[in-house]
Amino acid sequence: MNEGHISIAVEANREFKTRTAKLKIQAVDDADKVVLESPVINIVQDEASVGTSMDYVTGDKNVHVLQKHTKGNGVPLVFMGDGFLDVDIASGYYLEVMERGMEMFFTEEPVRSLREYFDVWAVTAVSQNNAFGGPYSTKFACVLAGNGSTGISGNHDMVASYANIVPEIAANPSLLDETMAIVILNTTAYAGTTFFGFAGQNGTTSEFAIGYCPIIEGLESENFRRVLCHECIGHGFTKLLDEYSYEQQGRIPESEIARYQNMQKIGWAANVDFTNSRETVLWKHFLTDNRYKGKDSNGEELGVYEGACTYWRGAYRPTNESMMRSNMHGFNVPSREAIYKRVMKVAYGPQWKFDYEEFVKFDLGHLPKPGSTQSRNAEAHVWPPLP
Repeated sequence: MNEGHISIAVEANREFKTRTAKLKIQAVDDADKVVLESPVINIVQDEASVGTSMDYVTGDKNVHVLQKHTKGNGVPLVFMGDGFLDVDIASGYYLEVMERGMEMFFTEEPVRSLREYFDVWAVTAVSQNNAFGGPYSTKFACVLAGNGSTGISGNHDMVASYANIVPEIAANPSLLDETMAIVILNTTAYAGTTFFGFAGQNGTTSEFAIGYCPIIEGLESENFRRVLCHECIGHGFTKLLDEYSYEQQGRIPESEIARYQNMQKIGWAANVDFTNSRETVLWKHFLTDNRYKGKDSNGEELGVYEGACTYWRGAYRPTNESMMRSNMHGFNVPSREAIYKRVMKVAYGPQWKFDYEEFVKFDLGHLPKPGSTQSRNAEAHVWPPLP
């Protein structure tokens, strides 16, 4: 027998709860037979200490211009963070996160190729604590549902008030109705939720939306990028619906169909329908266009697939997989058309008229491409759906 030691490197526990691990040390012979085994070794790491801000004034409510439009009238996009301390803002970390969020927003087509139409701002927000829920306090009062849910709640009025700090929005109240507000939570938890359907000016329904998205698994994480795109481009900016479904949900009720069809009357929910008829489904014009026949670069084929809006039957989606189903393979063409329309309507106002051939020419020149190795690795894991 020999005496010696084994060193084990354990990464810092940055979560606000204790974590534990169990391990054994085994000695094996040349035939990989275990000849000696240690008892179970338990490792317990204390939770990270929750930080508290000291200066709530200096770093709060400062507006940073991240990008100015070079085409059209400017499509407003406002980033802000929850659970960030005064030291995070002073060190530049807050702005780094906001800039990273912006870059991820512009990774999916067609917003990638329409980026020059957008105005992007970051508004700083000092939170009391850098932890969520329980006894802790953050600027936008975000709470993660937990217990297997990916839901997030927040103070929508506070978010809107911080978006209104942007001088261009403050000077033009109607611009808030077109704003996509993205709140990035200072946690690596897997979660994400978007809220839209707020009342707008003069009693109209506003396009204003709020997407809550954590820094899932870190700033360079593929899942952070995907969730931000699903929530903030898909649900928030374009008002697309989920294309996933659960067998236990059964058939979609007529009351739900009526609700979604009312949304479709104002141009929302363009990526789902409630008929399997290729002659009448919302995306029928693409089904008869030979330029969209066959499989795309991700292996997706346009059609009418049952299962959407979380319901197993009676609701239909355009492709088997998509960004609005499993956060993969990009946005399908009905979704890309809706995104394109939304950008152009804001950029050029009510005088802009949609031209199908003009869209197709643009779209075929800027099709989604297969993901990277990192993206494909992320696809191998089944992630919980986002509300």
